[in-house]
Amino acid sequence: MRFIHSLILSSRAWIPFVSALVLAGPLASQSAPTAIVAERLVTADSPVGVRPASHAIDETSLLILCHNGLVMWFDETSGEVREEPFLDLSASGLDLVDYGISSEQGLNDLILDPDFEENGLFYIMYNGYRPDGTGSIIDERLLCFGTNPEHTVADVTQWFEVLELEQPARGHNGGQLHFGPLDGFLYLTTGDGGGTGTGETGGGSGGDDHGLIGNGQNLESLLGKMLRIEVNGLAPYTIPEDNPFMENPNALDEIWAVGFRNPWRWSFDRLTGDKFIGDVGEVDWEEVNFEPASSTGGLNFGWRLMEGPMCYEPTVDCIPEGVTLELPIFSYPHEQGWCSIIGGYRYRGPIPTLYGSYVFTDYCGFEDVRFWTLTEQADGSWLEAPLDIQVPGGFASWEQGAYEYRFAMSEDNAGELYLCTVQHVYRMQFDPDDVTDNEPRPETLLFSPNPAGVGTEIFMNLGDNTVLERLRIVDSSGRVVHDASLNFASSPYSWSTAGMVPGTYIVEAWTVGTEAPLRGRLAIVRQ
Repeated sequence: MRFIHSLILSSRAWIPFVSALVLAGPLASQSAPTAIVAERLVTADSPVGVRPASHAIDETSLLILCHNGLVMWFDETSGEVREEPFLDLSASGLDLVDYGISSEQGLNDLILDPDFEENGLFYIMYNGYRPDGTGSIIDERLLCFGTNPEHTVADVTQWFEVLELEQPARGHNGGQLHFGPLDGFLYLTTGDGGGTGTGETGGGSGGDDHGLIGNGQNLESLLGKMLRIEVNGLAPYTIPEDNPFMENPNALDEIWAVGFRNPWRWSFDRLTGDKFIGDVGEVDWEEVNFEPASSTGGLNFGWRLMEGPMCYEPTVDCIPEGVTLELPIFSYPHEQGWCSIIGGYRYRGPIPTLYGSYVFTDYCGFEDVRFWTLTEQADGSWLEAPLDIQVPGGFASWEQGAYEYRFAMSEDNAGELYLCTVQHVYRMQFDPDDVTDNEPRPETLLFSPNPAGVGTEIFMNLGDNTVLERLRIVDSSGRVVHDASLNFASSPYSWSTAGMVPGTYIVEAWTVGTEAPLRGRLAIVRQ
């Protein structure tokens, strides 16, 4: 499945585009802001994620995923939580979820089907029973549910168990779901099944004590892996033909990558398709792993041979002959109370100074540094820096008896970044040191005709004195279908929709000398 289309843009004349996705890379050394101001959006009970309620770029309703199995419907426009939840698997609803205080079991993630607007289907990953009450409560399940005709409430009578993971212990579940922006397949992470060791530093403390090599390195186990499957709604999944272990009789075909301990939160760069994977460490190290969009899979990220940058089991000469391990792009030791990495997102939202930086945090971290950025440099290296997220009124503290542990970071369809803590959901707003970020947003792009048919010439006029230097088009699921730098095209602009499929697209245009794009929504319809 590919979502790359050929487009043609003109500046008073037709100028051919390269008919492929142009992936943007760093042009010069960059640095991230030192602080970002965030707003407290909604109060929730241990939220572990935020998902937009549809694929529309301007969607104002958010699904707040709570660890106990409740999925709240929050209307951002009104600032209110709807009385009726989108889904309730908690004790107040279907009572399916295995959940307790500080438990690693529970609701792990939810994601809408790429064709949600048409089929109303979504996928959810949790530990617990099936909707019919069967199964083991400790096991982890990937289920597909339907919704009502308006797609605003789950229909729990429509469900199908896509995947069951038998868990040997209460912990290390992973459980993040993302559809690949370039291939459309579902990627999901799984932990190694628990089994924390003795806690001795220096490696070899008995973590991932499942068999001789641990689940993370065992190709006959789905645990400690990243999986890649093609979901089919309320029907069994299939396996992409180009999965990396398809020709290995001693490996499970679903596996995309191996060597993880507990990749609780990971993400795609929505612009490039690169993956950033936060893998929770055992005793000494937390780490961020990176997989480029060009990867064909099969990479080994080290656990339990390594923990972060150091050998773990064995404690010396840990890399077997013929094995290649991927080292983390960033790792940090257990200091200042740090204990468990919370992977984040490479920011692609409207805050100019934060754009392109990967933002992440730690579940604990009680002292000076609670958030980091990683920013790619011109030579391909990554520059780390602390980030101060400032909230009017401050985060809850120990003195208030409710320290705000960090559970997750999320993004919406427009690239806005959210932080989930034990009590609240926050949204990043602006860089307090960047005065331009507080200026009014650019006006919306307008197109003619709109809606348009496939093969129609689209006109976009920004005035005689504007010069366009970049155009990006994103479909309703957030997939980038075109991104190209232009040779300073002048207004009026036009292009053909030949090769585009019917649907709703967000068009972003950068004019010369501006950092924030103009945005508009374009509908392509069947003729």
